[in-house]
Amino acid sequence: MKLRATIKEAPELDDTSVIVQFEGDERKQHFEVRCDFNPYRHGIRKWDSWDFWIKWESEIFTDEKTKVKSYFTHLICSKAEPFCKVGNGK
Repeated sequence: MKLRATIKEAPELDDTSVIVQFEGDERKQHFEVRCDFNPYRHGIRKWDSWDFWIKWESEIFTDEKTKVKSYFTHLICSKAEPFCKVGNGK
């Protein structure tokens, strides 16, 4: 699915994920999006708006001692394109 988001934390050179706020989110939550590419080298910068192609992945962790399961949902981005880059007049 394609989602538009604003970058909320500046990605570092070796990062494999970005922290974003999705457009239209009334609660203004921040989400980690894992990338199949290096977001810094892709040109993603804080405050820019980007379109992300996202897929969801589920992970189930079972505690060996208690056998209690914990469920995690990961947002994985395979493609991203700039929508509006701050300071570029676009």
